[in-house]
Amino acid sequence: MSELNDILANDAQGRLPEDKLMAYLEGRLSAEEQREVENLLSQEGFESDAVEGLKYLPPADAKEAVNQLNHTLRKELLSRKHQRRRQIKDNPWALLAIGLTLLLVILAYFVIRLVIK
Repeated sequence: MSELNDILANDAQGRLPEDKLMAYLEGRLSAEEQREVENLLSQEGFESDAVEGLKYLPPADAKEAVNQLNHTLRKELLSRKHQRRRQIKDNPWALLAIGLTLLLVILAYFVIRLVIK
């Protein structure tokens, strides 16, 4: 779950917080804050491309698009996490293969111990 929090964190070092990004798109920032945002965007190619696309949307639509993307990302990450857990538990062949492998390793250990003595 910590990976999910790390990915969706807005206050990560060197990242642009969502509220500041929206204020930039709406033109509510001071000149100094605008320069700070533009400096951050010049360092990050992905964020710069995202802002470039969001500039063409009205602020309400941009906020809705960001919320929808965050929701979809959370849903996708959580479904993948649950999907990974089910695979081994629901797969009897995987459990059989693990059991046989452990049995062979233990058997090989005892055979090697007998041969060495």
